[in-house]
Amino acid sequence: MKRKKGILKLWIILTAAWTMYTAVPAGAGQTAALKGYLQKTLKAEPVRRYGRWKKFKKGCRFILKNGQPAVGWLKIGKNTYHIGKDGYRDTGFVRIGGKYYLFGKDGRQKTGNFRIGTRTWYFDPEKNGAGTVKKADKDTAKTEEAADQKRNEKSVKTVRRRKMALKYDEKGNFYDRMGYRIEKATIKQLLLTALQPVGKTMYIWGGGWGYQDRWGNYGSTEASTIGISPRWKKFFRKQGSYYNYNNYRYASGLGLDCSGYVGWTLYNTFNTVSGHGDYVMLAQKMTGTFADWGWGRYTSPGNVYDHHAGDIMSLAGGHVYIVIGECSDGSVVLVHSSPKGVMITGTATRYGSKNSRAVKLASKYMKKYFPNWYRKYPDSSRGSSYLTDYSRMRWYLKRKKSVMSDPDGLTKMNALQVLRTLLGKV
Repeated sequence: MKRKKGILKLWIILTAAWTMYTAVPAGAGQTAALKGYLQKTLKAEPVRRYGRWKKFKKGCRFILKNGQPAVGWLKIGKNTYHIGKDGYRDTGFVRIGGKYYLFGKDGRQKTGNFRIGTRTWYFDPEKNGAGTVKKADKDTAKTEEAADQKRNEKSVKTVRRRKMALKYDEKGNFYDRMGYRIEKATIKQLLLTALQPVGKTMYIWGGGWGYQDRWGNYGSTEASTIGISPRWKKFFRKQGSYYNYNNYRYASGLGLDCSGYVGWTLYNTFNTVSGHGDYVMLAQKMTGTFADWGWGRYTSPGNVYDHHAGDIMSLAGGHVYIVIGECSDGSVVLVHSSPKGVMITGTATRYGSKNSRAVKLASKYMKKYFPNWYRKYPDSSRGSSYLTDYSRMRWYLKRKKSVMSDPDGLTKMNALQVLRTLLGKV
């Protein structure tokens, strides 16, 4: 008897669908209207299915009597379920067709009031269980989001700008605030590390960033991993000359943005083991923060008149780069992650000449040592604002508790000499 009622109900639905189909003008609009009507109707009244559940490693599937797996909404007894496009039963808080639904661990749809995160949701049984945020809770959610933003800003200004609680032992070794030993480094090590991702890592907005942990760290797993991620290389090889980073925003594991890149470089310079915190933070705060940690001397924008190898430069508008060296005409060769990705570039002169020594050097070295990159992205020039609008952090090299030294004398070399030391001649 129940089966006959189910068949009768399905016949009524299909009859109504056919009526609408014939009432709508022919063409794409007719097909869209029919599809929309069927989806809406079947959601409002899930069809009873007959079969059995079968458990797999990825989850549960409902196998119909004909041996095929069910997909979409279905009703079994008094319970409603939803099978995703992958054929597995949905569980938890799920978005389906632009609406939100809640399912238990066993896949049964839930209705009523439920607290999810900081918000209270009401899943209305009259609307097939579709959920909405309770009105009184919307204002609360906005208030909490604003509070979270303030806490994050405060965290950046205090926790991340506070000295790293560096502790020195009698041998002069130092440790970060998490208790991990940090290796002292040289300017040469810093720059050789900075060159590792060059020509094989694309610029990703948010690349290298993750969720803030209790230590105030923001970096992703890649940002605190020793070595180059194979995913960076693989992603680069797939890209063409018209790469647009806007198509891959926040795909953190595929590449690095400017601050993620500098954070990765510093981690790989000072650490030998993966997973010990990170150095990722807002690009504009890097020079001031590192100076506060006691790593070097801070110079404000407008007061920077020379550039040494290893200098870290931050723009208030949100960019950061590492200096390779300065040329005789005042232009600078630098390394950074900037669309299209991690590369060596040269600035114009302070007076705006784009035919600078730095641009020529950067182009020659990219062409010879990173040919696969250069064939796709030959532009190796940047404007004079890179010289005039950035603040600087210059490493303390000879202090008792300096984290950086320069036994190779790179800070006294010009850009060409530094590049020859790091890569060779062109």
